[in-house]
Amino acid sequence: MSTRHHTAPGPAGVVAIVRLNTAPPDGIRAALVAAGVEALEVTLTTPGAEAAIARWRESGTAASVGAGTVRTPDEARRAVRAGAQFLVTPTTSAAVLDTAGEAGVPVLCGALTPTEIDTAWQLGASAVKVFPVDTVGGAAYVRAVLAPLPDIPLVPTGGVDAAAARAYAALGCRAVGVGGFLVSERLAANGDFDGLHARAAELTAAWHAGRAEYAGETP
Repeated sequence: MSTRHHTAPGPAGVVAIVRLNTAPPDGIRAALVAAGVEALEVTLTTPGAEAAIARWRESGTAASVGAGTVRTPDEARRAVRAGAQFLVTPTTSAAVLDTAGEAGVPVLCGALTPTEIDTAWQLGASAVKVFPVDTVGGAAYVRAVLAPLPDIPLVPTGGVDAAAARAYAALGCRAVGVGGFLVSERLAANGDFDGLHARAAELTAAWHAGRAEYAGETP
């Protein structure tokens, strides 16, 4: 296994995962950004994903916009052409890392076991998405993994709510990936952007409180 150079740091804080069965309305972006979410991940399994990435980048949003569920070099190239500022993969693919590296785009690689996590890091991931973290113990699992691998920036993903976000932040994780707890099919269908804003604000507040704990400050 050869060690590659790590790409530029990827997103930090709350990464909102947009995975829908219909094209995402732009109200989702506005509500998330207004609530302080710093990164938006549109999965390539979502209809109109590349168009949404392009629009949201062109909007000049303060949040970074990336592509999720990237599994092949072709998908990586398409996402980069659409304007993705970072890529997120469900697994670790050296070919995707190489393609993204050539474009200077950071990749959050999916992994679960300590061996998979370290392999993703050694191959050049900017951070490692620990997924599905809720199925293996959540914060307790991440704490155990960080003991031998303290230098690897982790992004726990799967079953993350406000309480979990705070716990992961307090452990020193780089970010958390949040999907269904934030952006759901029902929300998109009903256009409940006020509800989305409220939930996103709860998450970002919890994240910052956890980071304050990690820094030894009083939340």
